[in-house]
Amino acid sequence: MVESSVSQLFAAEKSYRVISERNAFNLSNEPPKREEAGPPPEPPRSEDIKLTGIFRHKGIERAAIAVIDPKKKSEPPKYLELAAGEKQGQIEIVSIDKKTGKVTLKELGSLRSLSFETDAFKTSVSKAPSRSSSSKSSSKSSSSRSSSSSAKRAAEIKASIERRKREEAAKRTSSSSSSRFTSEQREQMRATYEQMTRGKSDAEKAQIKERFREEFNQGRGDGGDRGRSDYSRGGDSRRGRGR
Repeated sequence: MVESSVSQLFAAEKSYRVISERNAFNLSNEPPKREEAGPPPEPPRSEDIKLTGIFRHKGIERAAIAVIDPKKKSEPPKYLELAAGEKQGQIEIVSIDKKTGKVTLKELGSLRSLSFETDAFKTSVSKAPSRSSSSKSSSKSSSSRSSSSSAKRAAEIKASIERRKREEAAKRTSSSSSSRFTSEQREQMRATYEQMTRGKSDAEKAQIKERFREEFNQGRGDGGDRGRSDYSRGGDSRRGRGR
């Protein structure tokens, strides 16, 4: 009976030893190593602040800043002009150093330093076209307009000169043809034409007029005297044939 109780104790002790050797919870005698804590995180900023300028007004130096709400970036920023010691909302200006271009302010109880190098307010300004390019384009357009207008003007002048030449040539022709005959001869020619076309139809008058013109031009080309003599002689003969 004693032996059985001893064996039972030995078996129970052995089962607990198996649990400790297995170390299911990864237990150890050494305490866990602590991770080195880094610098404390920067407190959250409620607003983004940019430095736009430092100026003096009525003997007091002021800082011009732009306050941008990150939740409302589509809206324009809020512009403030504060001197050292002045506070508006959650922003208070602590110091202004115009020489170094730095401004120290307090926001939500935390100090912040602004400078033109890292915190300048950047505005999106579209670049204006250079004066040379705009002047070149304007000069090109003006030169093209002037060249087209000058070409049109030259064509009009040329057409006017040609028209004037034709008119002068026609005047010279009519004056030269009429000057070849005296007033008596012209009257005789007119009477001859009237006698030849008297009682004729329009078609016959047109034929007589055309033949009359051809003989007149032929006589003028031969020197004029022959044409005049033919008409002076032919007037009687034609009158005879007409009768």
